[in-house]
Amino acid sequence: MGDWEWPLILFTVLGQIAIGIILMLWWLARDRAHLDGQLFKRGVKVSGGLLILALLASLFHLGHPDAAYRALTHLSTSWLSREILLFLLTFLAWINLYRQARQLSSGHALRTDSATMAVAEIEAGQQTNSLSLGLGITSVLGLSGIASSAMIYVLPRVPAWNNVGPVLFFLLTTGLLGALCTLALGGKLLQNTQKKFLLKWSLACTSVSLLIYVIYGSMLSVSIEGAASLTFLLNSPLFWARALLGWFAPLLLLLSLLKRPQIDQTHLILTVTLLAGVGEILGRALFYLSATGIQITALF
Repeated sequence: MGDWEWPLILFTVLGQIAIGIILMLWWLARDRAHLDGQLFKRGVKVSGGLLILALLASLFHLGHPDAAYRALTHLSTSWLSREILLFLLTFLAWINLYRQARQLSSGHALRTDSATMAVAEIEAGQQTNSLSLGLGITSVLGLSGIASSAMIYVLPRVPAWNNVGPVLFFLLTTGLLGALCTLALGGKLLQNTQKKFLLKWSLACTSVSLLIYVIYGSMLSVSIEGAASLTFLLNSPLFWARALLGWFAPLLLLLSLLKRPQIDQTHLILTVTLLAGVGEILGRALFYLSATGIQITALF
């Protein structure tokens, strides 16, 4: 079938985690309980690091990385051009978030009497609104970039991709891993109600992902090319590893965590985050492996 497209796997998955973290921080900043300042700084740094790694990984997929800027000349016709522009704008918006994080640190240091109280919580008012606006702009740009990435693969000549599946799967990865990574980063900085929201969001994303995959499989069986792709998936050990690690195990762990009155099981949170991350990487690998084969088959 196809190849392991590691540059694309890393670019899409890492980029989606980065945007997902920022999206979750945006929700926390809009919540009445407020966003903890230390979590904001931590989330901004981690999301920025992941975004940089994603952009660097994408360059290894290009035959001539030094000529990547030329793709911007086809914005009216090319989803690839739109993807590049939107991710560059997302990175610029992230730079503003990083600036806000640094100002937040120095600002709180001036107002606190104890070093241990610095950046403990973002006060309501103008500062919260500014952070929320910055997170919102970055989230919208990032989600638009992710949607553009998915639209690149919606191609009539590739039956396995020529549907809404790529867009849904890319957005679900963003929501799932963004929420779990924010939960893992937050630890004691998150209130119990915030943890429950992130867990419920993760549970919903995992459940919807599994349901859509079942529907996706039934859609593939309609055509000869799609049936070939479905056969490849069901016969691949990677698919069953993806199902176990990315769907079934996380569902059980998430349900177990939600049943607890106080969510303080750090090891379980890290475990479900790791399992879901590996599952999504395997799922993205299968996305490229199966559909590449369909494309080759369809050409003959």
